[in-house]
Amino acid sequence: MGGRGRAATAVVSSGSSLLDGLITSTLVRFGTAAALLALCGTSVIRMTRPPAPVPATAPDTVFSAERAMRHVEAIAVRPHAMGMPDHARVRDYILGQLTALGLKAQIQEATAIGTRYQEAGRVQNVLAWLPGSDTKGKAVLLVAHYDGVPAGPAAADDGAGSATLIETLRALRARKQPLAHDVFALFTDGEEAGLLGAAAFVREHPWAKDVAVVINLEARGTSGRSLMFETGPGNLDAVRALSTVSDVSAGSVFTTVYRVLHNDTDLSEFAVLGLPALNFAFIDGAERYHTTRDDVAHLNPGSLQHHGAQMLGIARRFASETLPRPKTGDAVFFDLPVFGLIVYAQWIALPLAIVALVLVVILLVRDRTWAGAGVWIGVGVALISVALSAAVAWGAGACLAALHARLPWGGLAQWSGLYAAAVALLAVAVTLACVSIATRWAQQRALHVGALLIWLILTLAASARSPGLSYLFAWPLLFAMAPLLASRGVIALRWVAAAITLLILAGFTYAIAAIVLGVVGMGGIALGVLASLIALLLMPLLAIVSGNSRLSGAVWVAGAAVVLIVVGVFTVRRSADHPVSAALVYAENADSTDAWFGALYRPRGAWTRDAIGASMPAPAWADRIALGGSRFYGRRVDRVPLGAPNAAFVRDTIINGARRVVLRVTAPPGTAALVMRGSGAPVLTSSIDGRIVDTTRYVSPSRDWIMEYWAVPDSGAIIALSIPAGAKIDFELAARRPGIPAVPGLTIPERPVYVVPNQDGDMNVVYRRFRF
Repeated sequence: MGGRGRAATAVVSSGSSLLDGLITSTLVRFGTAAALLALCGTSVIRMTRPPAPVPATAPDTVFSAERAMRHVEAIAVRPHAMGMPDHARVRDYILGQLTALGLKAQIQEATAIGTRYQEAGRVQNVLAWLPGSDTKGKAVLLVAHYDGVPAGPAAADDGAGSATLIETLRALRARKQPLAHDVFALFTDGEEAGLLGAAAFVREHPWAKDVAVVINLEARGTSGRSLMFETGPGNLDAVRALSTVSDVSAGSVFTTVYRVLHNDTDLSEFAVLGLPALNFAFIDGAERYHTTRDDVAHLNPGSLQHHGAQMLGIARRFASETLPRPKTGDAVFFDLPVFGLIVYAQWIALPLAIVALVLVVILLVRDRTWAGAGVWIGVGVALISVALSAAVAWGAGACLAALHARLPWGGLAQWSGLYAAAVALLAVAVTLACVSIATRWAQQRALHVGALLIWLILTLAASARSPGLSYLFAWPLLFAMAPLLASRGVIALRWVAAAITLLILAGFTYAIAAIVLGVVGMGGIALGVLASLIALLLMPLLAIVSGNSRLSGAVWVAGAAVVLIVVGVFTVRRSADHPVSAALVYAENADSTDAWFGALYRPRGAWTRDAIGASMPAPAWADRIALGGSRFYGRRVDRVPLGAPNAAFVRDTIINGARRVVLRVTAPPGTAALVMRGSGAPVLTSSIDGRIVDTTRYVSPSRDWIMEYWAVPDSGAIIALSIPAGAKIDFELAARRPGIPAVPGLTIPERPVYVVPNQDGDMNVVYRRFRF
């Protein structure tokens, strides 16, 4: 009896221990998963959610988004691009606000010629001067542009920048003591037309020579945090100054990548001055960018608050310290919660990478894993995991885009955060499956070390070739090495490494895929690669989450991705808040009876196809009405004679062996922009209104001489072209005005709320050709 009782007790005790162990193991697994998800969520929120707007009751020296929004509401009433009627109203409003603040305001009117694009125009920059105690020294220049695209009211791009600049000046003006240095405010005209106002300021305004540092505000969406994404040369000093401002969002990865892209803001024209500079923009809500939905209703006041808090803080810092700023090299920098903006010189990147190399070598020698095949299997598994993850992510993005194109409710899959999370989970599932299969031939620790070798290669390559990218790899790698080398506190060190990795990379990965590039195409590939690399680095913690699950829990992770995709299929849809874009064109040839109605792209979308009807490629002249290489698709319609542009011969002379043809070009009333094209003879040099056209910095030089002139004066523009002696030149004009005229037999269906004009909007164009 006693023996049996003791045996029964032992069995019960054993079963209880097993149950306790199972409960403990489950709690550890779920706790680990929850902690990892919490870190990911914190990183994503840190990257995307702006601060709360400050009310108008805040002290006068504080930036208030509520006060700034009043200016946005006044500016973003209607579209106000160059050449449009509302343009003058916005200019006068800004001038009035500056005058009311007691600032010395003025208008710079000039013919501007861009140096980045084939663009010119008659600009009207608005400037103001806030004197400092040293009015004879250098100044801080604050910049935003007040024009917009013809399609929309431009509340975010760049009504938000203009409003931020007005509110910043008010807060600076409210100080009891003046700043040490002058502050110049420049509201540029014609940024959307080709950075024209900035070009005119740099080339002609006397204040340009007194500028010591430039701060510019932009937008590529309607929401999100204001990210410092571009700098001038030698940015270490400027970024160190920015690090003293609270709640900054910045990363040297963005400045490094932006320098090699063919993207521009006004800061590109200031580049010729070689000054320290900082450029800020919020970029979430890309589907509303340059559309009618860039309006007050869709502008996030928190984005405005983040814009202003950073501009006010850094303007005070620059205007209170020594100008000009000291010359330095470039920096590596990134922001982390609690720590703020971390900044160090770029030359430090390579020594950090070498430290990582030494630590990896020590690890290999100490564990003697270098002698076995496990590490090299780990290297192969890592490469396969990353490659497969990229392929799966690309395929998933393509399938989601194709699916929504066929769903009755449509929707833009590429900008969905749900789909970004789903694609990331698919990449993690692929990586877990690959690692699980590889454990048949190698221990997990060896596989992990092999993955770290891939991280080491990326760290060394980035540090040597593009130091601004190096922090993405160096710091996660260095912290991941700590628990492998330590003899104590391994669990704590693993969590520190996970925190650093996810706080740096999770939000960045989300932003790249769901905000900057989209989940489809290159954005999906980047998302798959980064998610796989992160999973490989966090392998020990993910092993805890998976426990003894088949394929290391890959099936469960993939299942979670499928759930998110199903939810996305029924929630991601086109709407007034998430619209699709469509712009229509009526074009006519003033030299014939030919007229066409269509679009400057192959019609896509049900509404566009219905509006245009049966479409076909248009004649060659219709392809030449736009500045770029757009192809006109549409159908012939009845011609409604509209006012045509004209090129009048002024004089013809021989200068330095070349024929110099001078023309006066005029445009019909209401013309927003006039495309001019010279072909048939090489244009050796050219000038517009007496100003030389500089083509040395063009982003995309063209074979023909092409120029788009915005806001053509009533008196016209003087165009001088030098061509080889004895040659003749074909000179083509295309005058663009907003709106589609009433054409007999043409009925355009009403736009659904989810279809909106974008960029130049619906327009009519009149083409004409001359020979001189």
